[in-house]
Amino acid sequence: MRVTTTAYALGAVLSMGASQAFAQSQSAENAAQTVPGAEAALDEIVVTGSRIARRDYVANTPITTVNAEMIAAAGAPTLEAGLNQLPQVAASAGSQASLISRAGQASINLRGLGQQRTLVLVNGRRMQPSGSDGTVDLNVIPGSLIENVEVITGGASAAYGSDAVAGVVNLKLKRRFTGVGIDLSAGQTDRGDGETQSGALTIGSDLVDGRGNAYISLSYANREAIDFRDRDYLKGQAFSSNSPGGLISAAATNLPTQAAVDTVFGRYGVPAGKVSRTSTLSLNPDGSLFLNAGAVNFRSPESTLQTIYNNTVLAATGDYFLAQVPLERHSMFAHADYDLDEKVSVFADGLFTNYTATTRANPVVVGSVSSAPLTIPVTNPFISQDLAQVLASRPNPTAPFSFAQITTPVGDRMEENRYDVYQLTLGAEGKLEAMDLTWSLHGSIGRTELLQSEINYPSSAALQRLANAPDGGRSLCEGGYDFNRIDTLSASCVSYIRRTARNTTTLEQKIVEGSAQGRLFSLPAGEVRFAAGADYRSNSYDYIPDALIQTGELANYLPIQPSQGEATVRELFGELLVPVVRDLPWAEEVSLNLGYRYSDYDTVGGVDTYRADGSWKTNDVFTVRGGYARAVRAPSVGDLYAAAASGLTALGTPGPVGSGDPCDVRGAYRSSSSPIAAQVRALCLAQGVPSAVIDSFTNTVSRTPYTSQGNAALKPEVSDTYSVGLVMKSPFQSDWLSQLTASVDYYKINLDGAIGQVTNTVAATQCFNVVANPTLSASNYYCALITRNAATGQATNINNPLLNLGGYSSSGIDFQVDWSLPLDAAGLGPDSGTFSLGVVVNYLDTFQIQTLPTSPKLEYAGTIGNTQVDFFATAHPEWKGNVNAGWHIGPVMSNLRWRYLGPMSNANNVGTGGAAHGVPGVSYFDLDVAWAVNDTLELRIGAVNLTDKKPPVLNDSLIGLTSSDLYTYDMAGRRFFVSAKAHF
Repeated sequence: MRVTTTAYALGAVLSMGASQAFAQSQSAENAAQTVPGAEAALDEIVVTGSRIARRDYVANTPITTVNAEMIAAAGAPTLEAGLNQLPQVAASAGSQASLISRAGQASINLRGLGQQRTLVLVNGRRMQPSGSDGTVDLNVIPGSLIENVEVITGGASAAYGSDAVAGVVNLKLKRRFTGVGIDLSAGQTDRGDGETQSGALTIGSDLVDGRGNAYISLSYANREAIDFRDRDYLKGQAFSSNSPGGLISAAATNLPTQAAVDTVFGRYGVPAGKVSRTSTLSLNPDGSLFLNAGAVNFRSPESTLQTIYNNTVLAATGDYFLAQVPLERHSMFAHADYDLDEKVSVFADGLFTNYTATTRANPVVVGSVSSAPLTIPVTNPFISQDLAQVLASRPNPTAPFSFAQITTPVGDRMEENRYDVYQLTLGAEGKLEAMDLTWSLHGSIGRTELLQSEINYPSSAALQRLANAPDGGRSLCEGGYDFNRIDTLSASCVSYIRRTARNTTTLEQKIVEGSAQGRLFSLPAGEVRFAAGADYRSNSYDYIPDALIQTGELANYLPIQPSQGEATVRELFGELLVPVVRDLPWAEEVSLNLGYRYSDYDTVGGVDTYRADGSWKTNDVFTVRGGYARAVRAPSVGDLYAAAASGLTALGTPGPVGSGDPCDVRGAYRSSSSPIAAQVRALCLAQGVPSAVIDSFTNTVSRTPYTSQGNAALKPEVSDTYSVGLVMKSPFQSDWLSQLTASVDYYKINLDGAIGQVTNTVAATQCFNVVANPTLSASNYYCALITRNAATGQATNINNPLLNLGGYSSSGIDFQVDWSLPLDAAGLGPDSGTFSLGVVVNYLDTFQIQTLPTSPKLEYAGTIGNTQVDFFATAHPEWKGNVNAGWHIGPVMSNLRWRYLGPMSNANNVGTGGAAHGVPGVSYFDLDVAWAVNDTLELRIGAVNLTDKKPPVLNDSLIGLTSSDLYTYDMAGRRFFVSAKAHF
């Protein structure tokens, strides 16, 4: 029965052109014919997007089905590796790149509208979230339990409630299992690193003569790290203007004399005037001074950290990043169900997952604008003669000087994210003969505990004590703090300043839901069916940062305070399926599906969501489908209550308009050829760049700090989704064409009042944009977000407010073709097997962002690099597609996949008139072969990124940014995997 129903369900979806391109497909009729007795055994089924079960189910909206074969073919222990390959999905946070990480989580982002707007379900029910924004972490779900994944795009709040703005991903786990199942897999790159291993043991049995079933599945997964430095194409991807030599900053009101600077550098053989008194200087190990820009008098040996790049001394901080984040996961899932009688059954599901993901970056910079300042008194014994001469020439020669330095001996900074996720679901289901009624009731309680350890962070207070000590700290630790030679810092001094901070986040979710569906009455065209129900949902959030972070003592962290909150909602929902006409000329079947939900939130009040869609089957060949949906996303507990927190993000290297700090004299904004150069200069002065340095000002901050926090005044987002499509099923009976289906669907999603941030780059570019700020006034909204140091002019913080922004809009066309051919028909013989071809393509017509309700709408379709919607999903190619060619012969099935990402222009050019280059189109090829050895054992071998395609270069030479998009493209390179699946 289970196999029959699954085959019919998949076939029905495929017949509507909604199959997954990687999977071999069949029409509903052929699927039924492959199973003896299928016509008599068909059950009613529910497919994602509707709560009404139908025996003749067809989808009014496109549904993509990802089967277990496609998940296995990704050759990865985590789900996002396979799901992110879908054309409807924008690659988001996951296994790649720890430069900036969503606390080690893996997410899915439909249509590029943000992972928080994609609702993830398990067996049609809400999953325990792992993020304060309500998102589900795909790392929690072991892939070995999944039978298939159904994906619908577009608003589905009427069916499922908040968060289903961009669509729904429904993970369908095994409903019943008997016997013993073993799943094993292993893989690594062709460079011998990035090893992955996973294993699962599932044991189950029927109960009481088949009246029930119970199983338990235990799984383990491990993923090893891949270093940037182990890939030639990733080395030198990001730089910092800081270095072990440090940066010496003088206040604009207490600058040294030019004569003193000329005298000191004259002893090095540097012509007078080459180094300005306003310059930020650095230290060689011998105590002499050097200038980063131009590497003037640089005497330090180059190393993996400190190097000369473009004639500038920089720190190659990107070499510390990870192209693959290490992860270790233990998981348990248990299911039991039992038929109390012929009409009532009960069930229970229990999930526990523990996993640890550790990210890594370069050693911490102390004394930067992103942490507590570090000052060194002029009495410090480690001040060299040359530096003392420069300091003594200042108007206030006894004032301490500001110093920032990469603390390499403390070690690579790491963030260890340890998750414990629990969820228990209890429920009952039943049926009544009256009205052909079925009902369900379930309750769920879940909890996520995150322990976040910040490792190898210096204490700013401890380092300041060393600097202030009359002996330079020798009395506090061996050797003291010789800032000229940070590499000589002793083990006892490292121990003295090194700290580990531990933050905890706890999320809880409670759900109670009841629903029923059945027949209301009959019309000439068929039965009018309904679904109705009610639910209660509560989500709470509690974040406690370490005391080191609360006080601001931890270097590279601005103070963050504890925060907590709770939000509850009570909902009523209903759905109607109305058959309009049947068996008329050009109207073999016309049906209408209506849905409505009322949600009452204790935080934002009541909201309505609704939908209306339908299908018009003209004949056995063509079906027209489409509809409209109103969806909402209520602000999450994190959106509402998160305390002020700080982070770092790069403005980039000064260059074309749209990149870098606009006040930097090296950039296009300040260029003599710029028609607004004088206005930009005046604006920079008004913002706080001192007049003494305005004409030599350079941004020395590799990554600019920002501050964000929750906003209790947020309102729900509202989206409208429109879709219309045509599905074609071949009318031909020949072997060549009988197994051909195709579909084309147009969609448009308008999201108003989007909850989002005005990011650093948006604030900077729009502040200096004559469209957003025609008079280049310092009182402009965007300019007011930027705070600068009055002494140096460096940006010390950019406020990233969380607001109901203007909105986002996306539209495009999905194409799909599925075709199979028995090769016997091509004259290759009766034992030649079957060839299949699946094509899924998305064309993105528009992707517009309106930052504020009064701002212009900017078009980002066909661009890459905008982080405003989702920091991790910045790519919006016009064309994205997958092609799968399969050959099934006897017990062997092989698949060759082509994944394509079209060319994209640089998002920094949008609205700025910039000329930064974009990226070319990229193709990836994957191959896997599966062999069903017998009824018990299946073996699989495969390769991902067969041609070892390197990521394209988006940013040429950046301070603080990587040159490749870390989440869109393959960072690891070619890799191989093997797997075995046994069922006894």
